Amino acid sequence: MIEPEQETSMVDFDAPGATAPFNIDNLPHEMLTEVFRQAANQTDRVAAFYEINALRSTNQRFRAVIESDQTIRSEFRTLQHETQSARSENAEIDARNPAGTRTANDVITYHGVTDPGAQHLIRSLAAQRDINANPGMVARTAIERNEVDDPGAQDIIRSLAALRHINIGTDTRVAMVLNDVDHPGTLDLMKQEAAQRDINAGMVAPTAIERNAVDDPDWQNIIRWAAARRDIDAGMVAPTAIERNEVNDPYAQNFMKQLAAQRDINAGMVARIALERNDVDDPRTQNSIRQQAAELEALSQQVTPNATRGLDERSRQEGGCRIR
Repeated sequence: MIEPEQETSMVDFDAPGATAPFNIDNLPHEMLTEVFRQAANQTDRVAAFYEINALRSTNQRFRAVIESDQTIRSEFRTLQHETQSARSENAEIDARNPAGTRTANDVITYHGVTDPGAQHLIRSLAAQRDINANPGMVARTAIERNEVDDPGAQDIIRSLAALRHINIGTDTRVAMVLNDVDHPGTLDLMKQEAAQRDINAGMVAPTAIERNAVDDPDWQNIIRWAAARRDIDAGMVAPTAIERNEVNDPYAQNFMKQLAAQRDINAGMVARIALERNDVDDPRTQNSIRQQAAELEALSQQVTPNATRGLDERSRQEGGCRIR
């Protein structure tokens, strides 16, 4: 297979008396035809395409032979069709390569990708690769460099670039301006992601919401829920977790109280104290906590007698052995 950086205008021939490679520009039509046939007759059809396409892309006379000769043109089209799927897969791998520097157009040209849908995908993949590989690159540069013209793909690139900035601590509003994020749904997602980042770092919900300009009520509730859940998992009593994170949804409040009480019951606390310290005031939730505590108590009472009976049986057997 000929790589793009290799010389493609020179072909080696083993003809008698040949002392140096011939310049393909100087070959007669018949020899150019022979060059095509030698490349096309390889067992590896994909490699054959890449070699012919490289010559075709860099040499006008060779390209003219393919276009003017009906038989050769038909053979080349057959080769294109047979290798289309494999070449598209190679192009996707090429575009995703973290160490790659080719633009999407370079990838498309080298692999001979002609399907519009595949071209759109390659442009998007190459732009995403550039964003991930270059911390300083903003979405606009990646989009322009790879000529991403699909609006949906452009939004994905902008989101990816903004998230990258957010994850390294950039203010949400700055990240969105830098990367031209203007889709309302994407804006809300960026704000929520940034607030979640702050919650994971230990920030209380009101501060995370204000800092990241989260103005959608549903997203605000999600962030409050996540922060309160984090605090309860860390051992905080429900009223404190609810108050400091401003959880004002009644259902969410009851859930947090139940979660904290269940945690305390599992740690061995009696139901009355677990209910009181977590301010569980819903009758059904209270009954559920009491039932859980009773089941745990019953289970512990079953384990203890069984363990005692096992010890008694062992002692009896050992005693019997000593008597003999």
